[in-house]
Amino acid sequence: MDVYKTDEEQAEALKRWLRDNGISLVTGIMLGLAVLFGVKTWNEYGVRSHEAASNLYLQFQAASGKGLDEAIKQYDTLIKDFSGSEYAVLASLHMAKLQIDKGDAKAARAHLQWALDHAQSEGLKRTARLRLARLLLADGDVDAADKLIAGSADPSFTTLYEELRGDIALVRGKFDEAHAAYERALAAMPAELPGRALIEAKRDDALRGTVAAGPTGKKS
Repeated sequence: MDVYKTDEEQAEALKRWLRDNGISLVTGIMLGLAVLFGVKTWNEYGVRSHEAASNLYLQFQAASGKGLDEAIKQYDTLIKDFSGSEYAVLASLHMAKLQIDKGDAKAARAHLQWALDHAQSEGLKRTARLRLARLLLADGDVDAADKLIAGSADPSFTTLYEELRGDIALVRGKFDEAHAAYERALAAMPAELPGRALIEAKRDDALRGTVAAGPTGKKS
């Protein structure tokens, strides 16, 4: 760095530097301000978008209590304007339940598939996958249900997934596999939960099936 002997020399050097670099300096400042302003604007937009999606989801929930037709109106708007939000995924999960209550399993499957395809959080993905697999199994599409949950593992979902694997094995007549799956489900389940008795009953049925099947693996 140059060391100047007088204030006049320092001032003259500053003038020369500004003359040579002034345009670059101003450009850099303007770009910096533009970035800051853009980030702020984008963040504000994100907040407003989140609030709008949240409000629309609340409207959807209220409408769902008035019947399927009213719920569909709010749902269509939410999907159209905020398909990238998790509120749209939550609405799709709820729409699936409404369609099941109506007896339209095909429509319910479509909503669950949409939720699975668009969910961003792992929790919602696993919830959508589990519900869709259960619906597939109920419709008799055993292989599709099994394939959908193959390899799925999460400590917070262990009980639900293992119970479903037990149900799939039971439908296939694989009682030993069903019994083992129900045992894993119970091992991961807190003792005080009310659903435990149902899984225990399924496990016992699978055990009786295993005994009845004998070494051939088929019931006599």
